[in-house]
Amino acid sequence: MVKPYRAMAFLGLAAIVSACSSTGPGEGLEETAASVAPAQSEWAPGGLEAAYCPKITLRQGTAILDKKNGEELAYSANITGTNRDCRIVDGQLRMKIAVFGRVMPGPAAPGAVTLPIRIAVLRGEDVIYSELGQRQVNAQSGQSAQTFEYVDDRIAFAEPKERNIIIYTGFDEGPPE
Repeated sequence: MVKPYRAMAFLGLAAIVSACSSTGPGEGLEETAASVAPAQSEWAPGGLEAAYCPKITLRQGTAILDKKNGEELAYSANITGTNRDCRIVDGQLRMKIAVFGRVMPGPAAPGAVTLPIRIAVLRGEDVIYSELGQRQVNAQSGQSAQTFEYVDDRIAFAEPKERNIIIYTGFDEGPPE
């Protein structure tokens, strides 16, 4: 009598373990861009998905922004990720760039902080788009980290004939003082 229960318990445990380690599409390490269905864009509804969607690079030294109030830390902001969507609309490459991050308030947190986020698009060495945007985030002393998202969907230029477009993003406070 004991053996059938052990067999059932073993099979039940095996089913649970196999469900947790499934490697179907989108779940395992073998996931590729082709196996993920692209999200439908609402910002350029008439366009087609672009075959070439340039990668986003964080400019060196611009992913972290630490601000002090006197000698105490007011806040530390960092960019944790980026995303892009590219569509071809009327012969133009239209891009929607999203920048994600978090702000950790320090002991001298001012309450609301305004983050300066730049998105720049280059074709080779030529700047074809550069915009400094702002994102306001609440940062109260003693509060936990707050997340933010900044989106720029105004980027549009002639569809490139070469794959030589570079997108840079990061915090930009202007030239050093």
